[in-house]
Amino acid sequence: MAEKGLAADFGGELLSDKVKRLVLDRIIHGHYRPGERVVEFQLSKELGVSQSPVRDALRELAAIGVITMHARRGARVRMPSAKELADVSQVRAEIDGLAARLAAESMSAATLTALEELVTRMLDKLAEGDFPAVTDADVRFHEVIVQASGNRALEQTFSQLAPFARTFLTLTLPDVDVREIVLEHRGILEALAARDADGAAEAARQHQLNVRTLMLERSTVDGGADGAAEAQVS
Repeated sequence: MAEKGLAADFGGELLSDKVKRLVLDRIIHGHYRPGERVVEFQLSKELGVSQSPVRDALRELAAIGVITMHARRGARVRMPSAKELADVSQVRAEIDGLAARLAAESMSAATLTALEELVTRMLDKLAEGDFPAVTDADVRFHEVIVQASGNRALEQTFSQLAPFARTFLTLTLPDVDVREIVLEHRGILEALAARDADGAAEAARQHQLNVRTLMLERSTVDGGADGAAEAQVS
């Protein structure tokens, strides 16, 4: 009965998808810390659902590298290394570039307005030091462009990589001045507004490559921190 109610609350969204999104949000906002266990039974009891959708959600998060699952130790939050995040940004450069190219020719005024509001929100929240809110706006900005591309394969690939983008911002923003990176969204928006497919593609692609460079620089500065994190959660 509880599962039916929970499904209704989220417009028919699969329970495992709801649980997956909730666990990811908790990781991003620090409720679950790197190395911490996510206890299947406790989570299912808290949400009032069976363990099956919780187990499915945790498996999906393990598949994208956000958590690890062990037969004896259960599920634990995993911190991706800076190198892994840089690799994801390198792939995102091609995905976001193609999405921007496809979206530029059919970008509606309403979508452009939504993107402009998201850029404003990113900058406002960055000034406030509200890094999870910056993260949310950033991911939504790129998601809107991917959706506007009309390419379902791009949407599916983006949804798999987006958790890493959120992790990058959440882990990095407090320690690094990323205002210039955030401002790059304006260049993407300007090219889209001008219906400049080539310019939008290049701006989106370069943005992700700049994120990659930042992550690699952070990896160098951190030295062995990534390895320590991997050891902690393995």
